[in-house]
Amino acid sequence: MSVSADAVVIHTDGASRGNPGPAAIGVVIAEPSGRVLAEFGEALPNTTNNVAEYTAVIRALERARALGARRVQCLMDSQLVVRQLNGQYRVKHPDMLPLYRRVLELIQEYDEVTFAHVPRELNAEADRLANQALDGGAGGETPERLVTGFFQALVSGQWPQARRVMGDDFRFRRVTKTRELDAGAFLEMWQKTTAGHTWRPGPVRAVGSEVILEAMASDRDQKTAVLWICVVEDGKLRRLLEYEDNGS
Repeated sequence: MSVSADAVVIHTDGASRGNPGPAAIGVVIAEPSGRVLAEFGEALPNTTNNVAEYTAVIRALERARALGARRVQCLMDSQLVVRQLNGQYRVKHPDMLPLYRRVLELIQEYDEVTFAHVPRELNAEADRLANQALDGGAGGETPERLVTGFFQALVSGQWPQARRVMGDDFRFRRVTKTRELDAGAFLEMWQKTTAGHTWRPGPVRAVGSEVILEAMASDRDQKTAVLWICVVEDGKLRRLLEYEDNGS
């Protein structure tokens, strides 16, 4: 999907109950005329308000890029994050530095990105989406749980359930290959190449806007370590990059 104009206005909000505690984000992406192009909420693992605010900006910029935007105005009610992104304050906290750097990387993919503070009452829809996700409403499943559930569906052969988690634009690639697979081709490949394997799942964790899953597969001949780097947007698995080490 492409936007009808190259400019968008983004409202973001991050919330944490306990600071650190249960957290979530809310994002609204609209044309300057006000027509909404995308909006979503997403629950996060326990974290701070500031980490949630940065995560919201990252998810929003990634989504706007997928929509084809070239110029972005980002509006939020966190004065601290706005001033850091505008270069007025330094980012010193170790939990925020990787997120700050990810935002800077994303900015390079646009012609123009600006950041401005707005009062909370003018950021009400993003705030509502964040709180809805925090309360377990629409979009309340964390990306880590989504990826874990997807992996479990694959291992147990629940193909329809796995397919429901995958976005229509899903793409899979192994780092040693250039060919990408869509959702149907990925499921077909999985059924053919993983038959007879015994899987032992490892840790699942969020790193910035990505989810990392580790697992071990074994058959009668060898053991293979697998690492997935997953991108989850709008409650769907969109990208899956696989590293594989079979000990050879």
